[in-house]
Amino acid sequence: MTRLQFTKLFEPTQIGKMRLKNRIVMPPMGTNYTTNRGYVTQRFIDYHEARAKGGVGLIILEITAPCSEGKLISHQVTIADDSYIPELRQLTEVIHKYGARVAPQLHHGGRQINEDVSGHQPVGPSPIPGPSGETPRELTVDEIAEIVQQFGAGARRAKEAGFDGVEVHGAHQYLISSFLSSATNMRKDRYGGTLENKARFLIEILQSIRKEVGPDYPVWVRLNVQEYGMVNGITIEESKRLVPLIIEAGAQAISVSAYGIGSYVMRGPSPDLPGSFVPLAEEIKKVSSVPVIVAGRLDAEIAEQVLEEGKADLVAIGRRLIADPEWPNKVAEGRLDEINPCIGCLECLQRLMFAGSDTACAVNATVGRERECRIQPAGKVKKVVIAGGGPAGMEAARVAALRGHQVVLFEKESKLGGQLNVATIPPHKGEILPLINYLVSQIEKAGVETRLGAEATPELVMESSPDAVVIAAGGIPIIPDIPGADRPNVITASQALSGEADIRQNVVVIGGGMVGCETAHFLAEKGKRVTVIEMLRKMAADMFPIVRRRLIDGLREKKVVMLTGATCEAITEGSVMVTPAEGQKQRIQADTIILAVGYKANDDLFKTLEGKVPEIYCIGDSSEPRRIIDAINEGYRVGLSL
Repeated sequence: MTRLQFTKLFEPTQIGKMRLKNRIVMPPMGTNYTTNRGYVTQRFIDYHEARAKGGVGLIILEITAPCSEGKLISHQVTIADDSYIPELRQLTEVIHKYGARVAPQLHHGGRQINEDVSGHQPVGPSPIPGPSGETPRELTVDEIAEIVQQFGAGARRAKEAGFDGVEVHGAHQYLISSFLSSATNMRKDRYGGTLENKARFLIEILQSIRKEVGPDYPVWVRLNVQEYGMVNGITIEESKRLVPLIIEAGAQAISVSAYGIGSYVMRGPSPDLPGSFVPLAEEIKKVSSVPVIVAGRLDAEIAEQVLEEGKADLVAIGRRLIADPEWPNKVAEGRLDEINPCIGCLECLQRLMFAGSDTACAVNATVGRERECRIQPAGKVKKVVIAGGGPAGMEAARVAALRGHQVVLFEKESKLGGQLNVATIPPHKGEILPLINYLVSQIEKAGVETRLGAEATPELVMESSPDAVVIAAGGIPIIPDIPGADRPNVITASQALSGEADIRQNVVVIGGGMVGCETAHFLAEKGKRVTVIEMLRKMAADMFPIVRRRLIDGLREKKVVMLTGATCEAITEGSVMVTPAEGQKQRIQADTIILAVGYKANDDLFKTLEGKVPEIYCIGDSSEPRRIIDAINEGYRVGLSL
């Protein structure tokens, strides 16, 4: 594909008087890369510089607090007083070097504030408990006026720091959104009741900003145009009535989003299906006299089609820019096969939300470490042997070859990918396949010599007289010490997913972690009757909540029986003996038993060769079975250190 096939995507456009070189927007996504007081760091600048250099037209910073009381996370970008301006100016100057525009997203956490993190009680229009269960304090009219003024002052500081405009965060059930929604706004004064009253807070914020920055400075709003799973939540019909009001108040663009709770969480703001927000944007476009921005797992083809059909004016490309900051440039140059693909795992988002850690990416080890992870030519060219063609081995081979080393990769199977080949099979995991294709094509382009169907034995490795050896041979399935585990009707999860074994109708999966539950979901969709046995009190306890919820919902929908706190005592020809957490032993009918209790390190080759070659490394599941992010990170680091 060539740029000619993406003419709309790379067509210049405007928001107010701000001219953009293309229609690609990097939407706000948290990083935790600032200081604990919210000052910009070099790491934060480097991260955004990579995306600006990659060709994006507009960068909208992650949630930016115009007042410390509204902070949602400890390391949140802050613009609460003039002391923040110098560092922010450094950021804008760097981004502008590449012809990109940049704006902060002014935000108040409202009812979602965590007092343990911010030191402040959550607040809202009404005392309706937030997602954490905390009940916010109802804001007084005087407090509302103060927050309105703080947004205006924050916009003034943004303009002084060199930002090209500001986005007001009116979505995702933060403070402004909670005023707009009848589900959370029960006020009886002028800030509640009618649509105009519920919108008053946002309109006053826009008026305050306009007073501070003047009539020509670009200002726009991100909106929940639909709320899912909330009684009396915002509807698209309400939003279509709201949009003209906020445009009249000074908004020069509308960024369309949505919000879901409970089982609807994957419908917004991080939707499951690509293009989920496009129908919503299309409806808003009908009533909007200003540009409409749409997000929602858009790829280049969908984005171009959306623009071509006039369903939106700009497209927000988020997680794909985390996975590959060069996404715009590669699309423009027709190098789609060279794009490092986002696999939709939500690692970037969930690390911040549930682990309190910095953002990272499962497929891009350089995220947040752009400066230290630059690939430089090796000082001395080495002959490198890599044992194993899974993600860790391929990433190590790719980086080492790009640095100029002579790399030979041995893979005992007939194709590359390792466990990624079976990881792509369960429902919702198909996006792993492009990652395999990307890694395979990249090591070919980098000049790696690949030997398929060749197991890296000690003799074969030593024959190559390597300067360095990287062991990335994957893990070995654990076979639990259960009577009958060696019976012919017992297989591993990998065998079940790959189709190596015949699976009959009544299936028992022993092990209810991510692998066991995904295998159960896959088989249940094939019409099998499935029971999952897990020793812990919680199924899929090794998963982050958002993707876990999706998986558990799928298991329930398919009527999979889930036994937690249960122990498998024995396996027989046609059944499994189980002791539940409470109660007596029971016999479960089972034609096929699947073991999914984990993997152990496959480090025999490492131990054999250690001390016999100049350099040796053991990475990925060969070292310690973990996740894709660990394999890619270790592969990259080893490739960089060789």
